[in-house]
Amino acid sequence: MNPLRIHLQMVGMAILWGASWPWGRVVAQAMPTFVASAMRFLFAIIPLLIWLYAANRFTYAKKLRPNQWFGLFLTALLGIFGYSTFFIWGLKYVPAGQGTMVVASNPVFTMFFAILLFKEKWNRWVVLGMAIAVSGSLLAMTKGNPANLLQHFGFGQMLLLCALVCWVAYTLLARKVLTGIDSLTATTISSTFGFFMLALAAICTEDAEGWASVLQLNGAQWFSLLGLAFGATVLAYAWYFDGVKYLGAGNAAAYIIIVPILGILFSAMWLHEPLDASLLLGGLLAVSGLGIMHWGRMQLR
Repeated sequence: MNPLRIHLQMVGMAILWGASWPWGRVVAQAMPTFVASAMRFLFAIIPLLIWLYAANRFTYAKKLRPNQWFGLFLTALLGIFGYSTFFIWGLKYVPAGQGTMVVASNPVFTMFFAILLFKEKWNRWVVLGMAIAVSGSLLAMTKGNPANLLQHFGFGQMLLLCALVCWVAYTLLARKVLTGIDSLTATTISSTFGFFMLALAAICTEDAEGWASVLQLNGAQWFSLLGLAFGATVLAYAWYFDGVKYLGAGNAAAYIIIVPILGILFSAMWLHEPLDASLLLGGLLAVSGLGIMHWGRMQLR
């Protein structure tokens, strides 16, 4: 495989994941939460199932043990149903650029609990990076005044914090229960489980008018929904898997560091959200902190 192609794919992955924030904001304003999330994963699982079949992984999936199926169900509950619900719901209330910063601390809390629960190795650079990244997120969330955190912490921020908790729990759980399951199989099965959970929740909570909102989407809203499904979910994951395979997990993960800054920039470009100094400085601190964390982890190998 051409190394240049792999690196270009990783840049494309970061762009798609950065774009998922303004796309999510547009979809959140246009549709009920559960309907939007269910439609996203309906469109996502179709190519995923085709991809799984083309990769000849169906036979392997049939051989999964009951505890592995249960693990996939739990990861779907947290990483698909929980995260997607709180992600879309939170973006009804929080500008996409600011929302990016709430969830930018995902790697920090994942690393913290990995150290706490799994005795993962750490050094002073990892701790320094964690502190800088969290400081940047707080600076952006509070519009430059971290002392007034509670004043700026509303319902939307709480929902995105719940999304962060779901993703951290999903990541930590996946380390324990998905050992021996390849990424494509795990993503496809958990996404399918997640879709059925989201569809059931939408059926139970939304009326006909809520479902009819799908038929009333305009071109930009359809583009955002399909961008979330095919771009941020299917294509970005495919490129990420290639990156992990050919570059290694550490080098591939380094590209995720730029996602928060891209999310802020795309939100400003497409949604005309204001780019105040605290958001830019907070984003740069968060990215710098994540970079230091990544560098510190590389020193432990």
